[in-house]
Amino acid sequence: MSGKLQIFIAILIIYPLGSAAQGIDEIIAALKSADCYEATVDYQVLMSLQDDVAYKIRLNSMQAQGDTLAPCDYLIDWTLETPSGNTSGFSAYFDGNAYNFRGDRLLEYHYSWDSIPFKPRGMSAAALPGVQRQAQFTGLLPQFIAEELSNIAQNEDFRYTCHTDTTVNDIRCVAVDGEMVMSGVTYKEFMYAFDHTTMMPVYIELENNPGALAEQTITAAYSNTAERCQTLGEDVLKNTYPEIFEKYRESNYAIENLPGQRLPGFALPTTTRERYSRRLGDSFRCPTLLVLLDPTSSFAEATVKAIRSAVDSLPYNADVIWAFVSNNTDEIESVIPSVRPGEHLLTSAKSLARDCGAAAFPVTVITRADGTVADVVIGYNNDLTPVVIQKAALAVK
Repeated sequence: MSGKLQIFIAILIIYPLGSAAQGIDEIIAALKSADCYEATVDYQVLMSLQDDVAYKIRLNSMQAQGDTLAPCDYLIDWTLETPSGNTSGFSAYFDGNAYNFRGDRLLEYHYSWDSIPFKPRGMSAAALPGVQRQAQFTGLLPQFIAEELSNIAQNEDFRYTCHTDTTVNDIRCVAVDGEMVMSGVTYKEFMYAFDHTTMMPVYIELENNPGALAEQTITAAYSNTAERCQTLGEDVLKNTYPEIFEKYRESNYAIENLPGQRLPGFALPTTTRERYSRRLGDSFRCPTLLVLLDPTSSFAEATVKAIRSAVDSLPYNADVIWAFVSNNTDEIESVIPSVRPGEHLLTSAKSLARDCGAAAFPVTVITRADGTVADVVIGYNNDLTPVVIQKAALAVK
């Protein structure tokens, strides 16, 4: 290896090619079968033309039986260390749903909505992979490493040796090292080291463009492996990153899938400094409209007028919960100066909006008396009153 960091590798046994192929197959099988994996990684990028970069990464991956889009479900949390402070982000994938947060933007993709982002772009071997595979640091996960080693073993551009009993950084390991050579030019040198017992990754070093002006060395040192996995879902992500989902979510995917589910529980203050609470699974005294509003929206007052008109036209009594995603009482009361019988005026509803999956306002959630969501109406338009009447009338059937 010609990396900038010295790696102390004591080769104990070097097998001929046939044994090396057998050894790499065993590593690939172990990596593919990793059912529950967790680790922290010290990740460095050492560059000849730019400043070095250092990340601290937390990896979680779980087997995804039958998933044709990715070899595993995963959650990757990273922090970039810089002299001016740290920045962080995350990527996640599970069951046809991909999320990526960096900077000030949360991007999400859902196969049931749009399958195109999950498909490779191009037909060649160099085709850009789908969003679930191109997320930063997926190549550090055992299941993705298995795919890379399979490619190395099958591609004639790669030359490699498998060391079935060696030492890397004073750790007994199984290691694979080699190079990628095309037309006599070495484009990459690599070394993957795995724990001799578990076959899980211990250390990776990649040398891109070795000897060139744009030479780049990537190292990944693994530690603190454990098995504390939980099934990934949007609820897990929202509980792990509540502020990100409150501030940076741009998609209404989740709230459009709310019908048929129970309305989330909440406890929020009223404008009169009381508290309105309900638990998940609680019933209402009658069908109820939960209206999520931003008091600064130009449609706020028109939405209130349209919802009240719809409620007045319903063939049954219905309550309304006005839930504002603001704690500015003056702004809220300028939109609703007084409440009518059966209405509740709540503030600070960002967490409720997040739990419902609302990213833009207004949103009207039509809820049956048993607490399940019958339908949702997103946004405001001139037909809001008849649309709400129609959907609310069906909620009691």
